[in-house]
Amino acid sequence: MFGMGSGSGTLGTAPTRGVSFINDKVHDGFGGKTIGMFAGVALLINNITGPGVPQLPAMFAESGWLIPTVVFIVVWLMSSLSTTMYCEAMRKIPGNAHFRDRIEYTSVVEYYFGRSWYVASQIGLNGALQSLNIISVIQSAQVLDKAISAIGGKSCAFNLTPFGLMDQTGTGNSTVGLYDADFGPAFEYGSSNSSQLLPASVDFWSCVDIQDLNNDNGWGCHVVLTLGFILAALITVPMGYFNLDDNMIVQQGAFVLTLGCWVVWILACFWADPAGQVGPPAPGVNASAGQGTWGIPAINSDPNFGSQAGVLGTILFNFGFVTTIPSWVNEKKPTVSVNKTVWLSSFLCIIIFFSISIPGTMAFKYFLAGPATGTCAYAVDTAGAGSCSGGLMDLYLSSNAPKAWTEHAGANALLQLSVYLFPIVAVLSSIPVFSIVIKYNAIENGFSKTFAVAWGVLFPWVVAVPLLYQPNALNSVINFSSLIFVSFTDFVVPWCLFIIMNQQERGASAAGAVSQGAAINEAEESPFPTGRKSNIYEDDDVGDLDETSPLFAQDIPEHVAIPESWGWTHSTKIQVASVLVIVMTIISLVATGMSIQQAVAGGLSFDNCVGVGS
Repeated sequence: MFGMGSGSGTLGTAPTRGVSFINDKVHDGFGGKTIGMFAGVALLINNITGPGVPQLPAMFAESGWLIPTVVFIVVWLMSSLSTTMYCEAMRKIPGNAHFRDRIEYTSVVEYYFGRSWYVASQIGLNGALQSLNIISVIQSAQVLDKAISAIGGKSCAFNLTPFGLMDQTGTGNSTVGLYDADFGPAFEYGSSNSSQLLPASVDFWSCVDIQDLNNDNGWGCHVVLTLGFILAALITVPMGYFNLDDNMIVQQGAFVLTLGCWVVWILACFWADPAGQVGPPAPGVNASAGQGTWGIPAINSDPNFGSQAGVLGTILFNFGFVTTIPSWVNEKKPTVSVNKTVWLSSFLCIIIFFSISIPGTMAFKYFLAGPATGTCAYAVDTAGAGSCSGGLMDLYLSSNAPKAWTEHAGANALLQLSVYLFPIVAVLSSIPVFSIVIKYNAIENGFSKTFAVAWGVLFPWVVAVPLLYQPNALNSVINFSSLIFVSFTDFVVPWCLFIIMNQQERGASAAGAVSQGAAINEAEESPFPTGRKSNIYEDDDVGDLDETSPLFAQDIPEHVAIPESWGWTHSTKIQVASVLVIVMTIISLVATGMSIQQAVAGGLSFDNCVGVGS
């Protein structure tokens, strides 16, 4: 399955490259080894939670509690294990004992698999991280538009694709359709004599109250450059120019403030009134999905707003953090344990996910639209007149927020502050990290810093512009990017590397030799044969050290993914990793098929255009 033959697409030449492989890489333009334990935990929690957290209650509302709970636990274990496996393969590259040198994600793949897989890993890495950045940009820009509306009454935008939309809120039957300024409605749904053209849909410069879209959103389905988008770019883009270790103060501050936002959201859930949400015409029908109660059905089988199609993609999106790990490992302090940091961070994230998802679903499932169906029980009951929310942030800014909070000035101010603060301290703090990882991988592999900055830092903002106010763009990007890119780069690739590494070591052991990594690192020759010092220990606390430093004599255990006390042989490790590859491939294919089927069934209705952002 994973042979060791020669050729550019396999590992055939890897054993003979030795430390020269690392020495041939670019080593300038990176940060030093200064990241401590707390900063590392904050960084990983920020990356794992990020922009997907507010949408989790909507996923639980759409699917029920059973399938997401099982998938969460399984993906948590699989992602944490794949991360530690990847780090072990990274550590065993000659010259990188104790992670003393630096090597990025795609270079690790190149060492073990060769050039062809390196190209595939570049596509996967950039696809995964660019998708994460694009979705973060969309979410932060939309919330900042709402914040600007709350402060100034409206947010404004340049409309780069002006075409007319008719409103659907007239006093009679409404008309929803495209409108041409010269020829009138291009096509219509329904009939009306009271519909009106939305001026924001045809004006090059327009201002809209994004907080209150009772009169519909003229920006829907248009390419618009909003003030919220511009503000988000001004805050975030400069941070992408710095190194990862330079961003640690931002990560630690963001973690503390984000934790405060989550606490406010959780508390607000307990002032909701589910029984008072559900009314005519079909409370009896909704009872089957737990509507009107604090309960959550095990499986939501409602044909209108129940689906399992969005579960795997949404959860993979949250746990797609393996690709950022090599950059953190390269700049962590030598005494910081990979296993402790990774498992502690991922476990805390599981607690966070359930602490937000369960209360949020119990309190607001009637109003939450899931990632697959894009609708909710409230919209079904009101024949589309009721507005759904895609997550807690949207809901807390809507008229469906708990009245006990919105009618109290202090509580309402705190609730709105938590919503407006979240995209700045959590979402915007994750964008520079992903940008830096993309930049690092490009620079290490010979691309110019100018190109690396343009590709890693600026490109996601350019792509996000046409997606900013498209129907269901947020959930679509989460679902498909997770299934296509994240499952490959964050799960399949690490396990395949682990398989190849153990195949090599098993072969070496059978031949009576020590393993490849140990042979190089324990050899008499210097780990730095060219005389280059290790750039990993260059900080104020440690100094600029070479291999003769006493630091290298400290009793710091080498990282291993599977504890030696478990007694697993190389064959056992290979078999376990192979099963994981097969399982992840199967469930990703099944989930992709379900998502495509759901998307085709839903189609694109211009009814959705005027409701974007509500």
